[in-house]
Amino acid sequence: MSISKIICFFFFTLFSCCFVNGQQIGKKIKEIKSAEVICATVDRLGNFFIVSKNNVIKKFDAQGKLMATLKGKNTTLLEPWYHPSIFLYSHVNQKYWIYGRYFENGKEYLLEPSWAIQPTLVCPSNDNKLWLFDAADASIKKVNPITKEVVIEFYTDTLKAKVAPVYTHLREYQNMIFLLDQQSGISVYSHIGKRIYQIDKKGINNFNFFGEELYYLDGTKMKFFDLGTGAIREIEVGVEYKYVLASDESVILISQKNRIFLFENKLPE
Repeated sequence: MSISKIICFFFFTLFSCCFVNGQQIGKKIKEIKSAEVICATVDRLGNFFIVSKNNVIKKFDAQGKLMATLKGKNTTLLEPWYHPSIFLYSHVNQKYWIYGRYFENGKEYLLEPSWAIQPTLVCPSNDNKLWLFDAADASIKKVNPITKEVVIEFYTDTLKAKVAPVYTHLREYQNMIFLLDQQSGISVYSHIGKRIYQIDKKGINNFNFFGEELYYLDGTKMKFFDLGTGAIREIEVGVEYKYVLASDESVILISQKNRIFLFENKLPE
């Protein structure tokens, strides 16, 4: 084998994998081109969702096979965690939709005006109710969409904010509520409003869950935050990606140029 072929083989091997402190995340499975990505998330089964700026939502399986597409919906928040339902909220339209697993049989609901003055974010709860963030008074409310009743209401602490907050994600997981402000980080509350954790990090684009951990990108590192102990572990991913997703089968990294890279999941536990 010539020297040039040896060099080419070396670099092919290097860039086909990501490494973590000498440990391999996994072999690259696939690369997908995309329009500009503005949101990325994953469901319990490892299927992942890509929302592009042209109002197209695509659902892929863990190997990167396209499963379904939804077009023409302005998307503020997408939540597919409560499988098989897919929840979509549009702040512009003040509406939310609930779809089947392939975006079939969609049902449209108008948000109740009395719930909030400025309902910036809305997400589902695990008991078929809704969590809502009202940016007008920085309150979080749990509401019953059938009775229209406000079940729980508490206020977030914005007094220490040095710059105007940019709220982009609201989620429920393991009876905790997670609110992402891209200016300050992720606030974690109990279901009755007690602040449990504050992850201080500006510029987080998204976060997700892997077992007992919350994960997000911090520069060139993928960080895992233990929701039980508050301990943090980190993995070097090489360059600064825009979004990261993880499932039992794969790790998905989305580049600043909107390339979607799928790797085998060999994350150290």
